[in-house]
Formats: sequence, C-alpha cells, structure tokens
Amino acid sequence: MTVILLQVVFCSADLAALAPGDVVLETRDVRATIRPDGVITGLLAKPIKAEYAYTRWPGPGPAFAVVQGKQTWPVTSVVRDGDILAVEFGRAEAAAKLRIKQTDDYIALTLLEVTGRPVDAVHLLQVRLKTLPYLGRWINVAYDNAFGVCLCGGNVRTDASMEVPSTSRKTVEVRATAHREVGLEGATAVLFGCPEPKKTFLDRMAVVERDFGMPRGAANRRSPIQRCSYLWARDPNPGNIDRYIRFAKRCGIRMILFSYRTFTKGAGHFEWNAAYPEGATDLKRVTDAIRGAGLCVGLHIHYSKTDRTDAYVTPVPDDRLHVERRFTLTGPIDAGSEVIEVRENPVGATMDKQRRLLKAGKELIEYERYTTEPPYRFEGCRRGALKTAACEHGVGSGIALLDVDTWPLFIRFDQDTDIQDEVARRIGDIVKQTGPYEMVYFDGSEDVHEPFWYHCANAQYRVYRVLDPEPPVCESYLNTHFSWHMMSRSNAYDAVPPNRLKQFCREYPCADAAQRAIDFTRVDFGWVHDFGKSDKVHLTPDALEYVFGRAAAWDCPVSLSIGLKDVHNPRAESCFEVVKTWEDARIGQRLTDEQRLWLRDLDQEHHLFVNEEGQYELVAIDEVTGMAGGKSIRAYTFRRSGKPDVTYALLWAARGAVDLALEVPADGVTAMRPFGKAIPTRSEAGRTLIDVGERMVLSFSGMGVPQVEEVLRGGRVRRADQ
Repeated sequence: MTVILLQVVFCSADLAALAPGDVVLETRDVRATIRPDGVITGLLAKPIKAEYAYTRWPGPGPAFAVVQGKQTWPVTSVVRDGDILAVEFGRAEAAAKLRIKQTDDYIALTLLEVTGRPVDAVHLLQVRLKTLPYLGRWINVAYDNAFGVCLCGGNVRTDASMEVPSTSRKTVEVRATAHREVGLEGATAVLFGCPEPKKTFLDRMAVVERDFGMPRGAANRRSPIQRCSYLWARDPNPGNIDRYIRFAKRCGIRMILFSYRTFTKGAGHFEWNAAYPEGATDLKRVTDAIRGAGLCVGLHIHYSKTDRTDAYVTPVPDDRLHVERRFTLTGPIDAGSEVIEVRENPVGATMDKQRRLLKAGKELIEYERYTTEPPYRFEGCRRGALKTAACEHGVGSGIALLDVDTWPLFIRFDQDTDIQDEVARRIGDIVKQTGPYEMVYFDGSEDVHEPFWYHCANAQYRVYRVLDPEPPVCESYLNTHFSWHMMSRSNAYDAVPPNRLKQFCREYPCADAAQRAIDFTRVDFGWVHDFGKSDKVHLTPDALEYVFGRAAAWDCPVSLSIGLKDVHNPRAESCFEVVKTWEDARIGQRLTDEQRLWLRDLDQEHHLFVNEEGQYELVAIDEVTGMAGGKSIRAYTFRRSGKPDVTYALLWAARGAVDLALEVPADGVTAMRPFGKAIPTRSEAGRTLIDVGERMVLSFSGMGVPQVEEVLRGGRVRRADQ
C-alpha cells in the first residue's frame, strides 16, 4: 500500500500539500486530495496551478456520506489499497468499498458493496467548490473561463446533483449518488477537469461517454443538425407531403417533423391508421420524399404511456399499467354494484374528470365520488368502463387507482415492469423500417412515477438505445441528469396564442437558453403554433421576427407548426420571408457575436434584411402606435448607421390590401419590396398614395424619426378595391 501511495505522490506537482495517509486521485488536469478522515482538502487545477476546492469557512467538506432515513452521516475514515477505496461511516455503523479507475482524462469510483446497517443512499463523491460563474446543473459542471470541474454519473442508475450558493450557502457543492431504490452496487461517479472548458468540455465528456458505453451526447451536440429548426407538419401523408415540403423550402427550414399520431391510432401498440393503409410502406414514402428534397426528418413520440383506447387498456387492461393507490374490498360486489366499500381511506384520490378510474382485476371502473369517513366507499361507480367486462369481485380482492395522465387521453406505464421495453421495440421497428430520422422528440418525459430522477432518464434510455441509427438530435420537455447524454437539445414549450408570443418568448425560451448554454445545450424556441388558425388568430411578421431573432441570439432553432388548414393568415408570404431571412442568416453564420449580443436585449425589437449590397443588415426597430388612425396597418421605424439622413418605416396591412395616403410629396418617400427594389407610388393632391399589402419598406429622405411617425399617424387608409 505504501509503495502505491508513493507512486501517486511522486507524480504530483505539489508534494508539500500532502500529509501521511492522504488519498490522492488525479488525472492530467486535476488532482483531488482526501485526508484520512475523508475530508476533501484540495482540488487542484493542474494546468493553471489553481485551487478549485472551497477551503474558507465553513471549510472543506466530507468526500463521502451515507443517508439513513432523514439523516445524512459523513465519512469518518478512508483508506486506499491499490484500486480499492475502503470508506467507513462510523456514526452510521456502515462501510463501503469503491473501485478506483484513474486515466489521463477522468477518475471513476464504482460502488462495490455496502456493509453494516442498511443505508438508503451513498454519496459516492461530493466536492465543495469555490464559487464559479458558470453552473451547469443538468450535467453537473461548474467552471470559469480558465478551468471547469464536472462530477457526473457513469450510468443511468447514478444520480448527480449540485447545490448552488444561496443566502444560507456560500459554496457550490457537486455530488454523485447511488440510491437503494434502484440499486446501490454498480453506481459510478466520474470526476474530471478541463482547461478552457468552453473549448474542451465536450472533448472530455466524449471520452467518458465512450469508456462507459453511454449515448454520445457530446458528439451529437457538435452535429450541424443541432442548429436546424423544424417545420411540424400536422397531418402529412403520401398524398400531401409535397405541400409540406414546399412550405419548408419557402421558410428556409431544413427539417420536417411529424407525430406518430399522423400515422397510427395512438400510443402503446402504434397500430397503423386509415391514412396509412400500407403501414410502414406508406410512411417510408413520406420520409423518402422529405429526404429526397434535401431535408432532414424528425419524429414526435409519446413513449411512457398508452392511449386509453389502446389494447393495453381495453377490452382487457394490462397488469403493467401503473397504479397510484391500492385498496382492499371489505365487501363483495357483483357486476352491477355502484358502491364499492374499501378498507383504506381514499382521501386524496383524484377527482379530475376522466381520471377517476379504478382497476379491479381485468375490469375498469369509473367513480363519481368517495367518502373520507368510515365506511370508506367509492360511489356512483360505472362498471365495465372503457369497454371492459363488468364482473364480480370478492371480499379481500384488490382494487387500484390507475395512474391516468393529466392529459386524460393517456394512462401511464409501470416503469418497474418490462412494458416500456416492449413499447420501445415497436418504436424501434418503425424507425428502422422508415428511417433514418435525424431527430426524435420524446414527449411526455415528465409522465413517469417516482423515483423521478431515475425513471425520467431511464424511460428515455429504454427507447433511445433501440433506435437504429441513433438520431443526432433528441428533445424532451423535462430531463434528469443522465438525460443529458440523449437529449441533445432542450425544451420546446407548449404553444401560446400569437398575441402572447413575444412576452412568452421573453419569459421562457430566452431565460432557458441562457442557462442551457452553460450546460453546452441549445434550446428549441418553439412550439410556435396558430400560423393561420382563423382571421382573428394568426401569426404576424413582427411576432415571428421577434422569436426567430431571439433564437438567433443564442444560435438556437425554432419549431414552427403548420397544417394544410392554416389558410387564414393574410400575411403568410411575409411570415415565410421573415423565417427564411433569419434561418438563412443564422445557419449561414452571417450574424456577428456583437449582433447576437444586441439581440439579447429583450425589450428592443429588431429587423433583419438583405441590403442594397446583398449583405444581411440588422437594425433596431420601434413600433408606431396609432398608425394611420387605426389597426389596418402595422408599422415600425428604424435608422441605419450608414444613412444618417434617412428614416425608414417597415409596414404591412393587417388584412388584405389597402391604399395608404401620406401627407408627403412623391419625391420625399420611396416604397420598396423587397428592400432596395423600388415599387411604384401615386400622387394625388400633393399626397403620396402607396399600395400596402405584404410587408414593405418606406424610406423618407431628410426626415427624422419623430417627423416620420407624425406622417404615418396622419396617414389615411382605404381599401384597395374602393
């Protein structure tokens, strides 16, 4: 043992910092020093010779701990013998052995056994770090511009977490944890450091993922497909997919995504629906058409739950559906009983409509209400719900409250059974027959039971590992630690009405984009819905420009939902132009770092256009309120640094086409569509008449912004056909 320790010590840079019995773990970039009592006293960033462990008051913390009930007990002693670390938790009357693996790139600690009194969890490694500016809580990385420290799990059964500074906490603490509820032995903590982490973190993580057989989250994050926005086609089939392809091309969007609901009867068994009579052959026609047009293909799935009309539910419910509560019958019931007496108090059972569903053997029962005083009863019961068979049930029989999703179309799976693997194989077969898919959206990731940290990621993993080939882009709404290796993009939000889109973008995707960037991840700025839902509810050019501009600030994609019935948008062409301009500029990397910083000013709106020289130009714009005395025209003003004597107005008609009469001579204003291409105007009694429909630009020579705003507000509007 002494010889082994001396070998470790002699390869270290700072001998004076060590004391007899210290355990030293190191890579080429980082050295961790642990005292014999288990306190971690140093975490040296070797390339820059800087200490990253927190050493001030309240001082360094224990490197290991165990949890028994609500009590956490710190390590009391640590001894290294070769590649085995023996850890004692004296006050807990427990001990653990961990296997050490040291490479140039990382240190791994794998839990081999726990002896003594039972424990609920083992903190395999925990480190108090000095306060750092970038805290990536998803993948458990903390860093500054010079150096970063990551403590992640080496498999899906290892949790990792971070405690950030607060009013009561001055330190950053990272830890990796094994939990008894999913198995202690085999859990693995992986520690590594990286100089200049913004440049090298993904390189280091790629090595960890390779060595531990994890999904390739680091490599996938570098795929150029990560930058692709997608068009969500609402109802594509072999007969209409060409129309969706034209939409995508018109928008400059490089990917088309569709949902499993397009071609199946629902989640669970994924039976082919009437729109796809030839099943996988029809779907292959759709995906081949998309690829043939030079576009990527994406698939949206629900995977952790089943439709209530699926064969998993009716006519015979599967015993692998998850249940929230279990009860015991205190009296027999026949097939017509409307009152069911149980031993346990039903208090807290859901009263949400369509979620009040009990399972008794192979029968489903809907209840209207229940009592919370003895005798406990479910009342107003409708027997044989969802086309199951009503039958007798004897005293002592079990009855359970099904885990019906908050979207009651679905019933959730018991993740402790093999039903998730069974469903995963069906999804995998669809992908194999009709792929490759460049993206899969894992919807409903939040719809799993406890322990959530494990089942959220593990349900994703059970599907992800059967996808062949592996999609480079995956998204989901919620994620836990191990999800990082699969979900290479983050957080498409549910849709909001167009009139709330800007505010929603400020509050959610923009805030999330800044945080996820610290985790080396892009955010999906969608879902953007209601392209042309009705004459009163439809997307407008300014709303789309705001969202796509904010997404460009963090070089993030946007998902735009369009259906063939979205025919009510009077400014569809202008909307397409907005999206294409931003997408082409962002994908072509035509925006500078300085411009992306401008776009992070969330209170200032911007306009991107191609100028007279064929260059992308970004300008700040301000809305003209009360334009032409009404709501028939929307207008914004802007100035250009190279044209100090000209004020510009960006405007369009809200609906149809109108004539705009401005109190300005014809030689004082130029109308352009697109920018730089003059279009005819008319003169009438000293005024200039302009046909306004799709988005256009007016330039006013020798006029300032207040003067132009006054002219615009004083304009008169009439319909073009009057």
